[in-house]
Amino acid sequence: MTKITCKDLLLLLLYVPGHTGNICEPIHGRTRLMKMVFLFEKELYHKFKYNQIIEESNLPFFKPHNFGPFSKEVFDNLEFLINLGFVENSKSNQDALDDEAQEYYWWRNDAGIFEDLHDESLIEQYGEESFTLTPLGRRFVENKIIIEFSEDQLNALNLFKSNCTKVELSILLKYVYKKYDKYTSHSKIKEKVLF
Repeated sequence: MTKITCKDLLLLLLYVPGHTGNICEPIHGRTRLMKMVFLFEKELYHKFKYNQIIEESNLPFFKPHNFGPFSKEVFDNLEFLINLGFVENSKSNQDALDDEAQEYYWWRNDAGIFEDLHDESLIEQYGEESFTLTPLGRRFVENKIIIEFSEDQLNALNLFKSNCTKVELSILLKYVYKKYDKYTSHSKIKEKVLF
């Protein structure tokens, strides 16, 4: 049996259908993707016996951060997959000075990529990113990853992705913040999310 890693989990989430029912439906926004990985671990991992395929040590470590549950590993793995040519990211044309942009720049700062986190011009250039599998990434998932999962597990992932992608990000965040309060202790947006 193949060991499934956090990188593989990201690829799988990008592969399974979401609310449109289409395979390889994009996931919009790093924050949404981050919270999806967090919710997978908290709500699906044991319930649907993914622990038989993915060792707990291969799940990313989440901690309370400026925007709720956060794992640097998720962003690092996403960047790795983009650089490898398995995942493609595209930015919308909209300028955004919002929580999504701020979380992204906190991560970039933690990674040592930017020194001045509060450079408004950098944040103003940010548009919401959409992540999708490239043909290379899709072939990898179909040949190496998806074969490890049962039909029930894949159906659960489809429903999970659909539920996470069809709602506004604010609704998804509110759900995470209310249910997993201990991960919001350092949040800079807790009041905004909950009210």
